[in-house]
Amino acid sequence: MKNSSIVILNIFLFLNSIVFSQSNSDTYLGIGSGSRKIAKSEKEAILPKPVDSTLKMEEVKYYLEPKKHELVFDLENISPARLKIVEPLDKLYSGYVKGGAGSYLTPYLEMNYGSQRSKHESWGFRGLTKSSLASVKEMGNTKFSEAELGGYFQKFFYKNDLWFQLDYKRDKYRFYGIDYLDSLINPELINNDTAFPQTYHLVDLHAKFNSRNTGRDTSKVHYKTWMDYHFLYGKNNLTENHFLIGGHSGKFIKREEFLANFELDINSLSQPKTLSLDSLDQLQIGDIENNVSAIVRFNPHIYSRGKNWKAKFGLSLQANIEYNTTPYFFPDVNFSYSLFNNVFIPYAGLTGNVQRNTWNSIRIDNPFVSENSILNNTVNKMNLFGGIRGSLSSSFTFNFKTSYERLKSFCLYVHDTSSSYGNKFELLYDDVNRTTLMGEITYQNAEKLKVTSKAEYFIYDLTNQEFAWQKPNFIFTISTFLDLSDKIIVKGDVFTIGSRVAKVYSSSEGDLLDYNYQFEYGGKRLPMCLDMNLGLEYRYNERISAFINFNNFTASKYQIWNNYPVQSINILGGATFSF
Repeated sequence: MKNSSIVILNIFLFLNSIVFSQSNSDTYLGIGSGSRKIAKSEKEAILPKPVDSTLKMEEVKYYLEPKKHELVFDLENISPARLKIVEPLDKLYSGYVKGGAGSYLTPYLEMNYGSQRSKHESWGFRGLTKSSLASVKEMGNTKFSEAELGGYFQKFFYKNDLWFQLDYKRDKYRFYGIDYLDSLINPELINNDTAFPQTYHLVDLHAKFNSRNTGRDTSKVHYKTWMDYHFLYGKNNLTENHFLIGGHSGKFIKREEFLANFELDINSLSQPKTLSLDSLDQLQIGDIENNVSAIVRFNPHIYSRGKNWKAKFGLSLQANIEYNTTPYFFPDVNFSYSLFNNVFIPYAGLTGNVQRNTWNSIRIDNPFVSENSILNNTVNKMNLFGGIRGSLSSSFTFNFKTSYERLKSFCLYVHDTSSSYGNKFELLYDDVNRTTLMGEITYQNAEKLKVTSKAEYFIYDLTNQEFAWQKPNFIFTISTFLDLSDKIIVKGDVFTIGSRVAKVYSSSEGDLLDYNYQFEYGGKRLPMCLDMNLGLEYRYNERISAFINFNNFTASKYQIWNNYPVQSINILGGATFSF
């Protein structure tokens, strides 16, 4: 019972708390049964109020206090700006013809035809013929003729260039340098067209294959390759085959460039072993012999560059293979330094080389060489040189150089008396020390005026011979080009060769030389040569022009080779046409 009372009391208290929570104003308290109503409570409504999120910002003002700084500067005068107008490229013509005639019954004809501008390929053909149908007075038959025909082709690839050139040349002339005061000479030989003739036929082939990445801004290997071949045929059973193949490769590593060159040079010469004249002045040809020689060259070297200097360090290994093999080791050193922004560039170097002497190079230097002469290569054991070059302005450049050379088997020319009446030359070799002083000056004013002059002075120290036979002691040339309003072109040349000494047969004492003793072969001093040429061209328009050339217009009767006087004044005139 007691527990039941506690439960009833708790229920009563819980209900009582609920009644008081329903209203704050009325309170009912009672015990018992009955009907009761509970008034509804009134609740206050709470509604949301809108709030604007945009805030009103007041204007912010800044104030900078000015400060004055002292500045110090110097005025520098500058040239006024010039407007550079790039003109369109000149119109090209595929064909060109030049023809004319001159004294000594000299016809002249030259033709050229080629491709125009192209980024893929380039090609062209060329032909020339020139002859002289009259002779030098009192020198017998001096007629000659020249003919050339050839062409080239060049292909441009993305990374390489390929180039071919093939030429044919024919030179026909006569050994006219006979001393006609000699009573032993048959007078019929003077004007005989078949006496002592010579005709050379030359087929010349060149090829190149080069890479294009030759700039210093690439890390790739660059290379060049070349191949040369010529076939020469002359009278008296003379033939020559010369073959040269070579390559060059290099790569830049930072400031240094590492390179290497290689060449294989082979020459095969077939010639008569002996030539002689019989009692009827007929040339008798002996047995034919074939001589093969080779030169191998390998040249590794390094180019190094600084801010104002350049240097080359290398070694050249070469082998001269003739009757036996002789190896050579030559230094290959070169150094130059720039002063005052290339105004003066002093330079010096030390090199050496085995020089290939072919019959073709010999006959170009002296066309009157006897076909049975012995052919040897020349070895330049040492070439020590130094000089200074530079440019005093954009128009004026100069170069002064001195060199000292030690030459083995240096080629000289002496008269041949076995296969001719002294009107041919044979090759004579000697070891020579040669000192050369050279000066060169060039002035050029845009494309309107150009003057170039060059002087060389030679000092020879021979081992066995008295003189450097037929070699001049100095050579001086000056060339000028003047363009007057693109209408009149003036060209001038002055060519001077110093005195030479010719080795001739003599039985007298002191023949034209300061000798006080008698010897079998004497010396004949040839006077200085002076040749002046003048050329004028009038351009009627871009396609047609007329020209006239005065060669040796001072009418100098000089001899480059003993007993071989040149033609006197020679006038050649004609016209040109482009199509």
